[in-house]
Amino acid sequence: MKSIFNEEQQTKAVFILESPLAKLSELYSNEIKDLAVVWCYYSGKIEGNTYTYVETEALLKDGITSEKKYEDAKMLKNLYNTFISELEYINKGNNKEAIDERTLFRIYQSISIGLVSNEESGSLRTRGVRISGTEYILPKDLCDIRAKLNAILCQQEQYTNPLERAVYLHCNIAKLQPFIDGNKRTSRMVESIALMNADIIPVYSSKDADILNYRKGLIAFYETGDYSPYADYFLNKQVERIKEIE
Repeated sequence: MKSIFNEEQQTKAVFILESPLAKLSELYSNEIKDLAVVWCYYSGKIEGNTYTYVETEALLKDGITSEKKYEDAKMLKNLYNTFISELEYINKGNNKEAIDERTLFRIYQSISIGLVSNEESGSLRTRGVRISGTEYILPKDLCDIRAKLNAILCQQEQYTNPLERAVYLHCNIAKLQPFIDGNKRTSRMVESIALMNADIIPVYSSKDADILNYRKGLIAFYETGDYSPYADYFLNKQVERIKEIE
C-alpha cells in the first residue's frame, strides 16, 4: 500500500509520535473532560451547529440547554456520549478499540440516535445522497456501498503508522458516505479512535480558518483521491498544539 504522507508529512508524523505532549495517557481526568467538550464543539461546528463553546460546555457539563434547535443539542450530546465512552474504554482500561464493521455501526447508531429514523440509525443507506460543494457522485447501490466499506476496513490494516491509518479511515469513510446522515461525524470519531488506540490526543480546532481547511482538504480528496491537503491540515493541527504547549 502506497504511503499516504509525503516526505515532509512523514517528518511531522515522527515529531508527533515522539512527543510526550501528544500522549493521551498524560492527560489528567479534568483535562480529559475538557478535551471531550472541545472535540464535540469542533465536530459540531463543522456541521453548522449553532451552539457557542460556552453553551456547549454548559450543555455537556451541566445539562443546561440553550434556546436553540433541539437537533443541535441532541447532536452535541450524542457526540459527547460516544466520545467519552470510547475515550474511557481506551484510556482507562489500556485497551484498543477494534475498528471493524461492528464498531462502525455502533458508533454511527450512537451518533445518529434521535436525529434519523430508527430504521436508518445503525444501518447502511438504501437511497442516494449528495455532497454539497462538489461534483463527486456517491455510489447508490447497497451492495456496492457494503463492498467498498468492507474494503476500507480491510485495507486500513496495511497502515502501521497510526496517523496514516487515521487519515485513511477518515477520508475514505467520509467519501463513501455509507449512512444516510452523520457520515463526517462518524468518520471524525473513527479517526479519533485510531489516534486514541495509539495513545495520541485527537486533533481538533474550532477556528473558522481551520474548519475551512478541513472542508477544502476533504473536498479535494473526494474529487482527486489526493490525501495531501487533508493530511496537511491534520498534521499541522497536531504540531501547532504541541508547540503551543511547549
